[in-house]
Amino acid sequence: MAQLGEFRVVVVGSGLAGLTCARRLAESGQRVTVVTASRRGRDGATHRVHGLAPWILLSAPWVRGDSPRRFLDDLRQRSGGLARPGLDEIFAEQAHPAARTLVEELDLQALDEGPVLLPGDEMPRGRRFLPRQHRPLLEPLVRHCEGLGVVFREREVVVGLLMSRDRASGVVTLRRGQGDRAVLPADAVVLACGGAGAIFPCSTSPRWCCGSGLALAEVSGTRLHHPHLTQALPVTATPPLFFPTSAALVNGRLRVGGIVQERAASLPEATAMVAEALRRGVTVELLPPAVENGSVPPRVKASPALRRPGALPLRLALHHSVGGVAIDAWGRTSTPGLYACGEAAGGVQGGRRTMGTGLLEAFIFGQRAAAAVARDVARRAPALATISEVLVAEPADPARLAGVLDRLLDPLTEIRPVEEVGHALAELEAWPRGTGAAGDEGAQVALRLAAARVMLRAAAAAGGETA
Repeated sequence: MAQLGEFRVVVVGSGLAGLTCARRLAESGQRVTVVTASRRGRDGATHRVHGLAPWILLSAPWVRGDSPRRFLDDLRQRSGGLARPGLDEIFAEQAHPAARTLVEELDLQALDEGPVLLPGDEMPRGRRFLPRQHRPLLEPLVRHCEGLGVVFREREVVVGLLMSRDRASGVVTLRRGQGDRAVLPADAVVLACGGAGAIFPCSTSPRWCCGSGLALAEVSGTRLHHPHLTQALPVTATPPLFFPTSAALVNGRLRVGGIVQERAASLPEATAMVAEALRRGVTVELLPPAVENGSVPPRVKASPALRRPGALPLRLALHHSVGGVAIDAWGRTSTPGLYACGEAAGGVQGGRRTMGTGLLEAFIFGQRAAAAVARDVARRAPALATISEVLVAEPADPARLAGVLDRLLDPLTEIRPVEEVGHALAELEAWPRGTGAAGDEGAQVALRLAAARVMLRAAAAAGGETA
């Protein structure tokens, strides 16, 4: 059993949300430990941007005539009324200053003179950037955190929480490759561990973004916000995996089962067309747009996928978790001492995330969670209570379960009919438990199983709606 000592904060995850939160906490004088399943700064979706797309996209009100109010109105048109109260207003108000700060702090250079109009938007808000130096995107933040004394525990997976009555009091981890178990007491825990993309067999997320936020919330009784809401995007069907730009999908032509389709009106429409065809076992290919008046349309020049010769076979990949752990405006969850930010948290934009806003969400709410933690721990003395462990259960035969999860979840990447959801849920609910806490080999599968159950239960309760 462990005892709580001095103020200490554990941040789970070292993507943009986790590093932003850790730095702000360290600047406020907190002792911060970051637990990362990979290497510092390289365990989140941010690290994979370069491998999936040719640039980083930041969408915010950039031009004269635009405003946070107009941006908020557009966000709400997409949200379906599913945003948590006040979160979308905060995001819309802070998106522009957050984008400017990110450009400066990550030392980014713009690829265009100004923002471009993205499919579905009414104002030009999308700006493309690349790091000015050839280096990992988050390296400046990592260096800053190290300079402030933030401790990094690399290649460790969080498999449980420490609880003191109803308060989160630390984490339980397993070291990858060794299986060493560690107990880290803390006065606050911040879940910045990414979304649930990698519970699905094809995802643009790193394999460690397998819904650990959902799993840890479930075992601790923490409230969730529509955890089944996700977004999938068409990607290339053969390695190396990358997704064509929205311009390619909307301006190009889709050949579905040998028949060329008309251009889609929007990215969601194009995605839905691909999803429906793939579910029927029909091959989907992306074709370059037809030559217009003897020349290549200007829109093609902005899309590398459309400049490739020949057809590009497509499939679907889970790209972003929209739902997640329920938070208030400052990243607090329903469990005292437990906070969430970035893709692990749900409800900032409701039913559908606007393109180019994921990094801004992570940055804005990572800062706000840090501010809340600093205020909250300053108001109370360290608790000297004995704490207990709540762990994600070990499943029996994790190697076989990994294949079962792939088989059951792949058809549910985008469209989730209630019958198929019910069938998959019944099989996963009946999966037997192992003999104890998840070991090194089974940790990721245990988290996938727990998160999959959470998502499928929510989808079944919602009537098997489309993700």
